[in-house]
Amino acid sequence: MEVGCEELPASFVRRAYTDLLENVTVLLTDAGVVNAPGLAMGTPRRLVISFTDLKDRQEDQVKEVRGPGIAAAFGPDGAPTKALLGFCRSQGVEPDSLRKDDQYVWATKTVIGRPTIEILAEGLPKAIRAMTFDKTMRWGSSRMRFARPIRWLLASFGGNVIDFDIEGVKTGLLSCGHRFYSPEPFEAKTFDSLISGLRDRKVELDPEVRRKVIVDQATEIAEGKPDLTESLVEENAFLTEWPTAIQGQFKPGFLELPEAVLVIAMAKHEKMFPVRDERGKLTNNFVFIRNSGEDDSVREGSQWVLNARFNDAKFFYDEDSKHNLEYFLEQTNGILFQEKLGSVRSRADRLANLSEFIAKETGAQGREVEFARTAGLYAKADLSTGLVSELASLQGIIGGAYARREGIFGSIAWAIETQYDISKNLDPGDCSGERASLRLAMADQLDKLAGYLGIGKEPSGSSDPFGLRRAATVLIDAAWMWPEALPNYDRFFTYAIQLYTDQGIELNADAARKSLCSVFASRYAAMLPDIRHDLLEAAMLGSDSVDLLMPRAVKVRTECMKTLGNDVAFIQTARRPLNILASARRDGIDVGVQNPYEQLNQDALESAEGLDLLNALRLQSDDLAAAVANERVSDIVRLVKQLAEPVNKFFDTTMVMAENPEVRYARLTLLHAVSLQLLSAGDFSKVVIEG
Repeated sequence: MEVGCEELPASFVRRAYTDLLENVTVLLTDAGVVNAPGLAMGTPRRLVISFTDLKDRQEDQVKEVRGPGIAAAFGPDGAPTKALLGFCRSQGVEPDSLRKDDQYVWATKTVIGRPTIEILAEGLPKAIRAMTFDKTMRWGSSRMRFARPIRWLLASFGGNVIDFDIEGVKTGLLSCGHRFYSPEPFEAKTFDSLISGLRDRKVELDPEVRRKVIVDQATEIAEGKPDLTESLVEENAFLTEWPTAIQGQFKPGFLELPEAVLVIAMAKHEKMFPVRDERGKLTNNFVFIRNSGEDDSVREGSQWVLNARFNDAKFFYDEDSKHNLEYFLEQTNGILFQEKLGSVRSRADRLANLSEFIAKETGAQGREVEFARTAGLYAKADLSTGLVSELASLQGIIGGAYARREGIFGSIAWAIETQYDISKNLDPGDCSGERASLRLAMADQLDKLAGYLGIGKEPSGSSDPFGLRRAATVLIDAAWMWPEALPNYDRFFTYAIQLYTDQGIELNADAARKSLCSVFASRYAAMLPDIRHDLLEAAMLGSDSVDLLMPRAVKVRTECMKTLGNDVAFIQTARRPLNILASARRDGIDVGVQNPYEQLNQDALESAEGLDLLNALRLQSDDLAAAVANERVSDIVRLVKQLAEPVNKFFDTTMVMAENPEVRYARLTLLHAVSLQLLSAGDFSKVVIEG
């Protein structure tokens, strides 16, 4: 099947044909007619799926259908009731053919399998309509929403048309070639004939072939080495149906612009590949991938477009060169961060203070503290520059370039430059600039989250207009990249809220913190998709706990739960103290929560096994604390598993909920001490045991 449409955005294509293949696979699997996996491919103008081994029809099935109860099926004289006769008519059987058991009557019937082509004709339009896109549209009088208008449908089973239509577009056996080179329709009854027919008409259906063509041709024609980044090659592969690489040149004088300006303008805005010389220095050559036209005319047009963009950039760059970052910082007084949260300039002061606070809390001293503070102060200054107003994607990058131009220390410039892309920090443990970058990114996202959540702008459903989920993702990534354990983000978040208060901006701190935990919980599920849901719940220790705001600890517990999650015997043991404590708290029974070892009266335990358990806890307490602090997963697992034997012996011999309040209090406090050690690995009460 081929779904032909107007040009899809490049970022939609791969996901679209994958989505279509999944929908049709479910259809065929449920129908029981598929023998082998299908194949999917696509270009901007077409989405194609193919199954090479389908049954001609479903197999006949013998089914038993339950009818009325015995009492309702037969009268006192044993004659069939109206209820039974109605059931027989609905199933197309005679009363004499029914089977009876102790409770019901049953009809045995043979369901004749449907032809596969009928199943496809009924199900394919549903599969197409069920596709999802980030943005959709309607066209003409159509009520259907799709990424772009559908223009033709090819659907063939064994060379025969699968008959259906979508919004007036009827299926056939015709496809279309390249829009400009060979637009006339042609017949294709099989997948192979479609592939070959399209190639004859300058359409390469296989995206992997298009990728290879782009890489090979760009490498061959470039006078130098093109920057063939994976993302840009992928984008060009889904912008074209018949890619052809050409080389062009822009005016050499534009090489005076910051390299980032040139690269981003070429790669991000014009989808061109920059070209470097043998020393890695940018040249004035570029490679452009055309989909149609003649080389010379396309080259001339692309050169004109690129030179015009660089000319605008140079104008703004020259104007910006008349001022320094301090000037641009003051200009942000006129830029609103958010109506209730003040200007970008007031935000700069908060970022400076918050970055400094985070630096001190994460072990920075001397100049490193100043790096963080200065980076925070000037982080958003480039928002008022002409170059960023022209090319918004240069935010941060231009700030870093202008900082270097002024001779500001390199670590500060790096932090400003990479604040929106912390993945560039490859070794923060050994580089002060990379640590400053991560601290600034933390401050930036914490300030945003504190402000927006504090005024009630929590994301809901698929709506997240302020990018708060992404902000939480950056914080989690930053914590995972940090060379050692970080303090709980709750401490930084509290300070971020205080900085708003110091500026006279009141926020709902409690609601903001609750929302922050909710946002973090949702991000772990998205960022750790391979972790079983119940094990992730166990590692998070609850969806509303501030423990969620320690991403490294969550990840450590996740690794522990991956090891322990299938140990049914241990999980059953670990659940016992956790469940009893939870029940006691629900009933309002006192437990020694704070410093349980100090509150616990050993004599009141009145249990030799209880004393043994207490001694086991004390013996490994320091080792377990060190293992948690140093994130040694194997040691955490080993130490918590050592509790299994003394815990089981305690429960086998001791009644926890004793009538004597003093004894009960001591035993519950002991179990609280046990639970604290177990929770180092995760909340085992949330683990699902199969069966």
